[in-house]
Amino acid sequence: MEQVESTDVLIVGSGPAGTSTALHLLQQDESWAKRIMIVDKAVHPREKLCGGGITHMGANVLARLGMTIDVPSFIVREAKIVYGRYSFAFKGNPVFRIVRRDEFDHWLVQRVEQKDVAVRQGEAVLSVTTHDDYVEVKTSKSVIQAKVLVAADGSRSTIRSKLKWDDESRVARLLEILTPEEPQEHAEFREAQAVFDFTPTGDGLQGYYWDFPSYVNGEPFMNRGVFDSRARPDRPKVDLVGELRESLAERERDLDDYKLKGHPIRWFDKNGKYAIPRVILAGDAAGAD
Repeated sequence: MEQVESTDVLIVGSGPAGTSTALHLLQQDESWAKRIMIVDKAVHPREKLCGGGITHMGANVLARLGMTIDVPSFIVREAKIVYGRYSFAFKGNPVFRIVRRDEFDHWLVQRVEQKDVAVRQGEAVLSVTTHDDYVEVKTSKSVIQAKVLVAADGSRSTIRSKLKWDDESRVARLLEILTPEEPQEHAEFREAQAVFDFTPTGDGLQGYYWDFPSYVNGEPFMNRGVFDSRARPDRPKVDLVGELRESLAERERDLDDYKLKGHPIRWFDKNGKYAIPRVILAGDAAGAD
């Protein structure tokens, strides 16, 4: 006989969307700590592909929760937008900051755990069944019956897949590499600058190439990558690897020298479907704008 547990709110996914959901509920009423459960197939700290930029909007959300970012970060004071020989820059103090997502996400999980919310890591969702009064989620360790299910399990949301969510596919693509650098050789480090290069749109890319300065375990690295929104899915797909290779070559870097990583990103559409009775999508499962 399988163990059956009950909770008011089950959050699947312990990234920023899942932990933010829990933290906002707790801000309204701390007694909710015993009414919330978070499960995630991953174990923190875990790798997460992302440029790692936290904008003013993200910082403001944290501030309203009474939190300040307490992990290593790179303060960006200038964002440079490039297209061919044209460029435009805007400055701020900061414009945004760059974190490593494994460190930032783990920090958020620890803040939630400190508030006595159960965060169960290394527990994968196997099936989801909706009922009139609850949602039943079978995991690799138990069966959980929840009054509300929050699917905060990323672009490749298992919950959305298991429920055969009736909504259009809106998937962007990204490739990313990390290159060790000498900070004094790059304006990105010297001038605290992040670069968004839209020149590849001339080749049909629906996005940009980026250079973000960052630190990995205290060592300077450039987070470099290419983003293709696919906002116009009717247009031909661009060779993403080729675009990244070409952009790197312009910066005297050879793609073959680095570990290439890729991941889809679901993008947001105001006309999308984000909830059904007792189930709601959050974060990348719903879409990133």
